[in-house]
Amino acid sequence: MLTLATRVAEDFGRTLAGLDKTAYGYPQSLLPHDKAQIKTALRTLLKVVGNDPKVGESLARAYVYLAQFVPDDDAELIQSSQSVLSGDGQSGDLGEVAVAMQRINEIKLAMEKALSEVEVLRQGRDPQS
Repeated sequence: MLTLATRVAEDFGRTLAGLDKTAYGYPQSLLPHDKAQIKTALRTLLKVVGNDPKVGESLARAYVYLAQFVPDDDAELIQSSQSVLSGDGQSGDLGEVAVAMQRINEIKLAMEKALSEVEVLRQGRDPQS
């Protein structure tokens, strides 16, 4: 079980390494494994080695960043709306921009929840759902 969890986490780490960490909403199609499988692997490893200063911090970051991966349609909507909001001359549907902002807020909330879960996982316990 730990071997599989380690492989899944390493694969996800390689994916994270290639991303622009200033954006929100990455398409789930970029994930090397199913999102639920990655979450389970990271949770398993956080419970086992989460207190290791170097490894634990990397696992914690990965666990929180996993919340950034959303359905591809949402990621596309967020991406196009960010272009509109950045003022790069593109115009767009304000209704779509509002929906994109809502999705970004949902991502931020999911990241905050994941950060809270990390603290519990690092104690070797399962967070309450």
